[in-house]
Amino acid sequence: MEKIWVIIIAISIFLIITLIYWKFTRETINTKYGKIYKIWGARTFYWQSAIYTITGITFLILVILKWTDILTF
Repeated sequence: MEKIWVIIIAISIFLIITLIYWKFTRETINTKYGKIYKIWGARTFYWQSAIYTITGITFLILVILKWTDILTF
């Protein structure tokens, strides 16, 4: 049961960071790419880099939470 809560917390952290990342970068990306952003190639590149970045940040947060004994897994 405890592992389910860790998974739920990890997914929640991932989704929250994704929303924050998207809110901060969407205008910059739209102005940088312009009409090219409508093409799937530009979107794929953006979301691929976003997922790599967000996964790293989520992993870092989970390690810090484990290190401070807030999460135990």
